[in-house]
Amino acid sequence: MSIQLHFGDWMRVGGETLQGEVELRFPQIIKDEIEEVHVKLRGRVQSKVGRQVGQTYVVQTERIETARENVSVWTKGSAWPLTDEGILRIPFQFLLPLDVQPSCKYGGISKDGDVSYLIEAVGVRNGLLSLNRRVSKPFAVVPPDPVGLELRKSLLSGWTGPLRTISKSENMRRGVWGSYAESKAEVRFSDMSPYLIFCASAHGQYWSQKLIIPDLSMFPLFTKIPFTLRITTTTKEMKYDEKDEQKEVFPEPPRTPQAVIFILRRKMKVNAKGWKDNGQETIGHLGGLGKDSESPATESQSVSLTFDKKWVSLGDEKKVGSWRQETVVESAFELKCTPSFLTPILEQRNYLRVKIVFPGIGNNIEEDIPIEVTAGVITPTADAGAPLYEGPAENLDLPPTYWSATAWDDGDEKINPFASKDKS
Repeated sequence: MSIQLHFGDWMRVGGETLQGEVELRFPQIIKDEIEEVHVKLRGRVQSKVGRQVGQTYVVQTERIETARENVSVWTKGSAWPLTDEGILRIPFQFLLPLDVQPSCKYGGISKDGDVSYLIEAVGVRNGLLSLNRRVSKPFAVVPPDPVGLELRKSLLSGWTGPLRTISKSENMRRGVWGSYAESKAEVRFSDMSPYLIFCASAHGQYWSQKLIIPDLSMFPLFTKIPFTLRITTTTKEMKYDEKDEQKEVFPEPPRTPQAVIFILRRKMKVNAKGWKDNGQETIGHLGGLGKDSESPATESQSVSLTFDKKWVSLGDEKKVGSWRQETVVESAFELKCTPSFLTPILEQRNYLRVKIVFPGIGNNIEEDIPIEVTAGVITPTADAGAPLYEGPAENLDLPPTYWSATAWDDGDEKINPFASKDKS
């Protein structure tokens, strides 16, 4: 390669000064007949919606430009390497706009959208059949979020703010003709961070669920949030039998972390020139729970699970009562997904889903909790240093199709691949 592009892989923040380096290798530059080298910064929000119109499948595309800047770093005859290696290294820098949208990639049936950012070095070649040399580097971006940063600090030091409660109730029984029982589930964050309580109870004729979460406007990225999930069940009234202590009694709470589903999902709205479509998908499992507990979208955590079973008599005698069973799961999760955002052509909203599966028809305990995911970082400056998150340079979890992106059509380049000049 006559041109190489050096640009860090970490996540960038709106308003940040982007710095990198173009490496030109001689005499390959001369052999490739490169007349000029320039570097491009590009950012866009793009939406696509497809529909069947008569006998033709039509795709509408709309784009909003979020970043666009060019800088020429070398022209033929302007500079020559001074070392025997034949390598000329030229620095470049761009100012990333402050009002950027977070990087995103979404694909669904008949619709897709993305918020993408790209640094590209272009070696311009003359001649009708001479293709320009290109080296592209996608990178992830989030908007600056000073409010989320302060919230993140509060979460790390221990949440002491107000709580919000969500409740729900339903009937629960093992079979069509079975007797009703009671179940209760509770999710609680530890005392050193915000806590979330998810309750489901059914005393005699019903079960209900109650969710208590910190009354927050947003949940910041890269913030470890410990939580405790408490699932309690109480059987129907029955006669005491000591054999029941050793066998499963309905409704028994989950005995393994894989039996509890705690996931992060997103809802997408796509609009391309008035053609609208919606979609939703799972981003990742949280806290090491669920069948697919390993997910790059969330931090995989060690899980602690305990189970307890007790007989609760209804009177002075032990003969009649109920079995009370309880499973307690302790874990944590950390969000690394695209923050929530809203544009005229593409929108993402996030929500948590907690689901506990019990035997019988319609006995699942399930609740969706809308949340706003926010960056929780600020624009780095000479004084503030790097964006304020813990550990090594963090990055958003985005699908491989985002990172494998090559140069896209700028909208002002010729469609003809044999264009004599790069006109960007």
